[in-house]
Amino acid sequence: MDIQVLSKNIDGIYLIEIEGEVDTYTSSKIKQEILKIVDQTSTIIISMEKVKFIDSTGLGILIGIIKKVKEKEGEMVIISPNSYINQIFEITGLFKVFKIVDNLQNAIDYLKK
Repeated sequence: MDIQVLSKNIDGIYLIEIEGEVDTYTSSKIKQEILKIVDQTSTIIISMEKVKFIDSTGLGILIGIIKKVKEKEGEMVIISPNSYINQIFEITGLFKVFKIVDNLQNAIDYLKK
């Protein structure tokens, strides 16, 4: 499965949209793309609205990214209205680590507070 990582700047906040499956085969590309953005900014939104699957490698990449963001004293929000992805975050306890919201506006509102 091919993966797409798209980004755009919304008033100083980078929105990173991931589309496809986040797994052992695609995680390195995702990590590379997102870390390029984290080098430029410390406020990011990762949209997982179009992610169909995530495995432990993908979760590890997200943990590494949030650590990097926190080192820069930044903020990261994940958009995930997908019940499968939300269930993975709940089962693993990662809902305590990540700020997870269900849409872009809620993510922007949280970051601008």
